[in-house]
Amino acid sequence: MNIPTWREWLHSSKALMAALLALYIAMAIPLDNPYWAMSSVYIVSHPLSGATSSKSLYRALGTFLGACASVAIVPPFAHQPVMLSLVIALWVGALFYFSQLDRTPRSYIFMLAAYTVPLIGLSHVNDPETVFNVALARTEEIVLGIVCAAVINAVVFPSRIAPVLGAKMDKLLEDARFLTGRMLSTFDFDEPDRVRLNKTLVDVMSLDAMIVQLSYDEASHLPARYAREFRSRMAMLLPQLGALADPLRRLDRELDGLPEELKELISRVNDWVQGKEGAAVDARQLREHSRHLETWLSESYPAQALLIGGAMDGLRELVTLWQDFQSLRQSFVRGDAVQAPELGYKVRQLVGGPRHFDYGLIAYSAISVGLSVLVGCLAWMNLGWNYGSSGIFMIAVVGCFFSAQDNPAPFIRSFLNCTLVATLAAGIYLFGLMPLIHDFSMLAIALALPLLLSGTLAGRPQFSMAVMLFAVQMVSSITIQDTYKANFPLFADHSLSMILGLIFALVWARVSKPFGAERSTRRLMRSAWRDLADLSELTTLRDLRERDRIAAQMIDRTTQLLPRLSQVNNPQLALTDTIRDLHVCFSLLELRKQKSLSEPLKQQVRPLLKTLHGYYLACAEKRHQLPPPELLRQQLDEALASLAGSSSRSARKAALALNGLSLCLFPEAPSSAAADAPLPPSSGPNPVGAPA
Repeated sequence: MNIPTWREWLHSSKALMAALLALYIAMAIPLDNPYWAMSSVYIVSHPLSGATSSKSLYRALGTFLGACASVAIVPPFAHQPVMLSLVIALWVGALFYFSQLDRTPRSYIFMLAAYTVPLIGLSHVNDPETVFNVALARTEEIVLGIVCAAVINAVVFPSRIAPVLGAKMDKLLEDARFLTGRMLSTFDFDEPDRVRLNKTLVDVMSLDAMIVQLSYDEASHLPARYAREFRSRMAMLLPQLGALADPLRRLDRELDGLPEELKELISRVNDWVQGKEGAAVDARQLREHSRHLETWLSESYPAQALLIGGAMDGLRELVTLWQDFQSLRQSFVRGDAVQAPELGYKVRQLVGGPRHFDYGLIAYSAISVGLSVLVGCLAWMNLGWNYGSSGIFMIAVVGCFFSAQDNPAPFIRSFLNCTLVATLAAGIYLFGLMPLIHDFSMLAIALALPLLLSGTLAGRPQFSMAVMLFAVQMVSSITIQDTYKANFPLFADHSLSMILGLIFALVWARVSKPFGAERSTRRLMRSAWRDLADLSELTTLRDLRERDRIAAQMIDRTTQLLPRLSQVNNPQLALTDTIRDLHVCFSLLELRKQKSLSEPLKQQVRPLLKTLHGYYLACAEKRHQLPPPELLRQQLDEALASLAGSSSRSARKAALALNGLSLCLFPEAPSSAAADAPLPPSSGPNPVGAPA
């Protein structure tokens, strides 16, 4: 483990300062349970000031919602234990479900509201008339804690999100340059490159959480807007590189090496992307050069005109994409509205596009959480255990935090281990050190050492949850108040209740979710194949918004699939080429845009779309990726031959889309002579230096 940096020491010091300030104010007022204010600081504290501010707001809203629900639920059902258990279980399950429909930090509102009800309501079920006072006190103490955390983070050496997000954008650009260079050099990716490409796409989509928090850290909305546009275009890098690599690879194979003029253009594009000195060209010159070269190469190699057109279109799109990357990164740094960047790459389907949600699996997880709370409540009430409500609270907490995971058991086990360590530390403090403490300064010194040391690890993802749990559980178990009150039976009762609740949650997770990542992977794949089947059906896409929905969800679904494919043990699933399906999606989207095709040409395209529709439905039914049928390849060749005879721009675009589809599905198949018949090339004279 690396020694903590000065930034990590600074964050830990700020968290400790805010926690002690909240504790001091709560004890001075005085509030009933000052330790709630202190523990809230560690729940919302984050190394980045904007993240602390956003989490503080969400925690305040979630606490208020949960407190209101407690006041509304407990008094009417206090003397009906079964109904009370059922209502609380329904509340926890429903709020958990809503939290899963928002994959941003805002989901914390619903999650916190879900487990606040068992915390407030069940601990005072025998005194329902006091629930309002307890809910009010809980809200006051938590608001005090989060205000202290937000103020200290904003005033004392604030750590802004924008520089961190900018560094992540630079890292993504570095990865993108490497991957683009690899593709332009070899027209393919080896296994390490594919792993890096997949990781890059997942990293791109993970920017959303930081972009949401950026609005709490900046006076202007423009940096967040530029970051969203950057993220949307970076997500298109993977399909764009694939769309370019396919025709280049086929051309290289069919011509026994690319023409020197094309190699020279690819080298110029690569030098420009890499930012090499001496690459004295701009995006406009590269695009213009590619149009001239496409005209000449199509005339020189008529049998490969379609492949040449696809490669040149791909190069121009790649250049435009990189130009947008650079413009948006510069605008993000400036953050002003003097001159908005001119963006050429069209990504309407990804800017604010819908995400993919497995509503069935989310509902299953929500029902599981609700049932675990219900069973725990009924068992506690039948046992007549006065302080057993702490265990129900822990069941609700770990259910809300981890039930959405494919395999929640390891996370709950870690939570249990942290709780055991924190409880042991709290016991040492409560019965060993606290009797020796007589004023606030001594209390602050006694608490500083463990909290300061553990807080240095809060910024490291692998330790952040453990640090938060240790601090919150230790402070809560000590139950710091204005006078020393140590009750070993009560401490043991609460501690045993929490531990038994976590053990129950662990057993429940193993029983309710024994299938790991395989089930969710299969469901994601089936959903993708059904969408591709719909995309192939002529009557499905009624308007542009339907295409946008499928494109956005296909990208999002791919980022959910990639990490899971490496976790499944089923070789049939692990070998699924989800990137191929992504390429097919964008080829079909391009085809569907060509609405001005003549009716005879549409009639030629319909049979292959029908076959493609049936193929993806068969994949969904068989639950694994099948080899595409030979009939589909024949139909693609026939359709390409028909489109080659048309001089319309729409026919050319359709032919390029179908050729991209053929290259995706049949990468090793020999080209059809009919399919490679020359099409009308894009306009432009012979390139400079090209032979006549």
